[in-house]
Amino acid sequence: MVGADSPYVKLTRMGQALDPISRNELWGIKPVWNFVKASKFLNKRHLFGLFINIMLKFNKHLLRPIFLTFFLFSLASQLWASEAGGGDTDIVHRVSILVIQVSLIIFAAWTGGILFIKLRLPSVLGEIIAGVVIGPYCLGHIPVIGFQHGLFPLQATFPVTVELYSLATIASIVLLFIVGLETDLDTFVQFSLAGSVVGIFGTLVSFVLGDIVGILFSNYILGVHHGFFHPVSLFFGIISTATSVGISARILSARRRMNSSDGVTILSAAVIDDILGIIALAVVIAVAKTKHVEFKQVFLILIKTIGIWIIFTALGLRYSRHLSKYLNRIKNKRTIALLCFALALMLAGIFEQSGLALIIGAYTMGLSFSKTDLAFLIQEEMEMLQRFFVPIFFCVMGMLIDPTVLASHDIMLFGVIYIVFAVLGKLLGCSLPALFLNFNLRGALIIGIGMIPRGEVALIMASIGLSQGIIDHDVFSIAAIMTFATTLITPPILDKLLSSDKPILRKQPPDKKELIAIKFDMPNPETAEFIHRKILDTFKSEGFHSHRQRHGLYFIRKSEIFITFKYNRHQHEFDCLKEDAGYVYTLFYEVISELELFAKKLETLKDKVTIGRRIFDPQKPSKAKQSKVFQKLLPKAVEVNLKGNSKDEILKELVDLLIKSEQLHPSKKDTLFNAIKNREESLSTGMQDGIALPHAKSESVDQCIFVVGLKKEGLDFASLDNLPSKIFIMTIAPTENQHEYLQHMSQISRSLTEEQNRNKILSAKTNKELTEILKSLS
Repeated sequence: MVGADSPYVKLTRMGQALDPISRNELWGIKPVWNFVKASKFLNKRHLFGLFINIMLKFNKHLLRPIFLTFFLFSLASQLWASEAGGGDTDIVHRVSILVIQVSLIIFAAWTGGILFIKLRLPSVLGEIIAGVVIGPYCLGHIPVIGFQHGLFPLQATFPVTVELYSLATIASIVLLFIVGLETDLDTFVQFSLAGSVVGIFGTLVSFVLGDIVGILFSNYILGVHHGFFHPVSLFFGIISTATSVGISARILSARRRMNSSDGVTILSAAVIDDILGIIALAVVIAVAKTKHVEFKQVFLILIKTIGIWIIFTALGLRYSRHLSKYLNRIKNKRTIALLCFALALMLAGIFEQSGLALIIGAYTMGLSFSKTDLAFLIQEEMEMLQRFFVPIFFCVMGMLIDPTVLASHDIMLFGVIYIVFAVLGKLLGCSLPALFLNFNLRGALIIGIGMIPRGEVALIMASIGLSQGIIDHDVFSIAAIMTFATTLITPPILDKLLSSDKPILRKQPPDKKELIAIKFDMPNPETAEFIHRKILDTFKSEGFHSHRQRHGLYFIRKSEIFITFKYNRHQHEFDCLKEDAGYVYTLFYEVISELELFAKKLETLKDKVTIGRRIFDPQKPSKAKQSKVFQKLLPKAVEVNLKGNSKDEILKELVDLLIKSEQLHPSKKDTLFNAIKNREESLSTGMQDGIALPHAKSESVDQCIFVVGLKKEGLDFASLDNLPSKIFIMTIAPTENQHEYLQHMSQISRSLTEEQNRNKILSAKTNKELTEILKSLS
């Protein structure tokens, strides 16, 4: 007998709620959609449907297996939940829920980030929106199969679970540790005066205007009067002081303005006001805990906070080089990075126990290592950790936002007021001082706009206030709205201003350290790739640490030497101080010398002809490895009667055949012909037994393309057996897909190994007949 409340009966009832559905629908989105329609949460149906439709349009093939996995897990969860007891199983249950939550957060954050990147907006905004959508205030509390209270149920005292917020806290430590590592101390010191003035004034003006918004908010929303020094008012001010170093840095890096006067001023000022904001955060938290707002008490807390930060920062900068030398004895890079992150966690805990915030300790440890050889190594090895934790942080921050708050006219009004005051605070507080620091109006405007985005630091500050009970969800939502808006509007405006080469200074100061760009043109993509790898290996052998910022851009460092290496398939460029140019020229000369020696040794290789002949050695492949390459042959990609009487004429005719068969755009003709010709000059592709396989890699194609031509009377193609070539198969492969190219060439050689196959090909009288013969060989 099956009980009325058995898991089987429960599943049967759930299945009835999903009927009628077809077998194909069971593997897609419709079962979940039908279940939602059948549920009591009909008011959420349209929102959920809109979310599903957007995701389906984004990537249908990826989402089907995700939903299938989720659906099967839900069924298994329902079975397990009916049998779960108390005690230890409760811990196991909570951990299993956390694992599922993290997996969904990663998928949601990735989807939101990609969508916003496609819209040319910062990915962090997409990750925040994804958190709002799947969070406890939106879809997260809707019951689904196996989760009675939803995947992200609203908690009693805090929107998300302690476990999930703990992960977000660790993510904030990772984030601020990386920000500290990326801080350029030399640049910071060089522009310390301008950066300090801009940062201090920007912090003060933003803080005052933000505090005023807090006073207005308490009067008109809470119905109580909070003074200027009330914790809620102070938190409005503190959140307003933050500046996202990452958002502005990405735009400056893309425009190659990181080392410019405006770029350096923005970055150094952002560091200054973040430090001041974080210190002010520690002061406010201490005041809120002691519930004293006397000036003497505030002054003592301020002295204590600044004193602890200065002491640990000074100790870190003083002994970080010695620690770096000790850690360098450990040959394993991942172990070094792991130990450095462990130190960051330790210092974050010490700072929290001392009354400061965790993120101050993480930032201080990152700042200490930023001047050492290990900075790039740590960043590189922690990249995967950063990719895992940081999206979780932004997504969880989105979960803390209550979208229903936006329906309140008063909250939206104060959100808009806060945005305006936040923009004005940075624009006025940073632009006006810049006008007195040798910047013209355009330069001052760039600095002011570059300081507007709040980003991750503001969210961290707001989340700390929320977790400490100092601010409520309404305040957090207003802060999130301000953060979202300032992060959204800044990138396009700043990018537009930086795109112009107009002067930004009233008077150009003499350069104490002259930066130069050293460029080397590459003869072809293959040589460029080879030299690129050799350069990185040579730097490494000389004790330099390299860090890949993005595709084709590397930061290379050893002690006081800092070099930027930009690589593409046509040119290598090095940016460095003029005094360090000797390192670059010497290293590049050594690489070229080794390449020439390598080429000379290759010329003495006696087995080249033997290797070429072995390609067409008789071989009998198994049925599983039968070649299918000619099944892809297009009808217009064959020519039974080539007209050319020289190697170049045959090559041009085959290239024309690629265009005729619509595999190649006519505008790429000359580029491709030159690539083929260069390949022939290095080593002829005339093989043996009347076969020639001209081929090349090119950026003009994104997949392997090929054509087949016959010259039955034969043509001298400098073949290995010195016999005329009659069968010509030209292959063009993309530069990035090495595996597909080698597999393609291997299958062609396998098909032409047998003499009877070659005779069949040469017996063709028409293009149609040639196509049929070739496809029959597959």
